Amino acid sequence: MKNPQNVFESHMKAVDTLNPAKVLEDYTDDALFITQDKTYKGYEEILEFYEAFLPKFEGFEFNTIKQETNDNIVYFVWNGENTHINVQLATDTYIIEEGKIKQHTFAGIIN
Repeated sequence: MKNPQNVFESHMKAVDTLNPAKVLEDYTDDALFITQDKTYKGYEEILEFYEAFLPKFEGFEFNTIKQETNDNIVYFVWNGENTHINVQLATDTYIIEEGKIKQHTFAGIIN
């Protein structure tokens, strides 16, 4: 079973593929994903989020401000941009259970 840091690294590699189904491999089927705009419950709703969001990340350059893992929690603060999107500041928190993302929060200032 993957530890929380390994799950986070796997998740980031999956985001780089821009493939929503690949990203969802790191989530539990009943995961909860809370954003500033909406709460997504379960595989299908989280998949819809990534299907809309990931195309904006083609060629995206991440800048990690802080990434910390404590017990089953991974905290990630970042920014970055490409020709499609400018993320001035964003934060993600992942709660990992049994090698999968069980809960995920995201908030960001995005232009």
